[in-house]
Amino acid sequence: MNYILSNLYLHIRSLLVVKSLILMNFSIIFLFLLIADYYDLKFGIIPNKLSLILLVYGFVFNIALASSFNDSSIFLFSLALTAIIMLISFSLWYMGFWGGGDFKLFVALSFPLSILDLNHLNLENIYFNEALDSLNLAISNQMVFYPKVFSIVFNSILMAFLFIFISILYRIIKDKKLRHYSLLALFNFNSVFGQLTTKSVDIDDLSEGMVLKEYYFKDNGVISKINHEKDKENSNINLKTFKGADLYHLSSMNMMGLTEEDIILIKELYENELIENPNFKIKIGIPFMPFITAGYLCFLIFGDLIAIVSSYIKILF
Repeated sequence: MNYILSNLYLHIRSLLVVKSLILMNFSIIFLFLLIADYYDLKFGIIPNKLSLILLVYGFVFNIALASSFNDSSIFLFSLALTAIIMLISFSLWYMGFWGGGDFKLFVALSFPLSILDLNHLNLENIYFNEALDSLNLAISNQMVFYPKVFSIVFNSILMAFLFIFISILYRIIKDKKLRHYSLLALFNFNSVFGQLTTKSVDIDDLSEGMVLKEYYFKDNGVISKINHEKDKENSNINLKTFKGADLYHLSSMNMMGLTEEDIILIKELYENELIENPNFKIKIGIPFMPFITAGYLCFLIFGDLIAIVSSYIKILF
């Protein structure tokens, strides 16, 4: 009888320890995300130090978890999964899906959250499974085709799209141009969306990180000048040019936006009268980090929104 009670006590104590460890991990991650939100909203950047600290925390957390269960495969799995996520995230950054700060923080975020995929691969101790079940999290409804950390991104994207839609609708109603945009949208939706998601910025107000959407010019010398600057060693020019039907087109190369060198070059071109228009169309930037935080909370409370939507679509059809 004493043996049974002793084992039961050890079981409950181990379960509580693991449960506390998981809750602590989720709370610390949320704290990091709140700090990142602050920097993204106020300064438009996410400090590299913050991502580095989160990465170190994830490293320590997974070592502690592996040591607690005396299973090195837990740590090795977290390293391998984070490496895969880093490659995918880097590809998304290279294609302009998000900024460098978002990319670095997301990779760091994937390290401490790799524990959520251990259960699926049956690498985890029974106490961990029971602890997760006792928290009544909605992560079980996530599709099994990708790491669970990507559910946070997908949730964030859906929320961002909803926010953009509501913002555009509010702007149309505020400007009292509902009829104008409604009629125009019937013929050219891209034109409407482009007008509502860009703003005009004077050349003196250009700043680093702004994404130049389109700028038209006539002088072929501009292309030669930009290509010459690109060919320089350690060049940081992030502009691209091409010839349209009648005019030449200038824009940012990716979502990293204008660099300090880009702005200096543009002003030099303007002063030398190689370009004439002092107004530039800039994509309206929306800080993505708060949506990551919202996607994280939504993931813990509701699970994978794509899986939820997919299940409803299957029911309807």
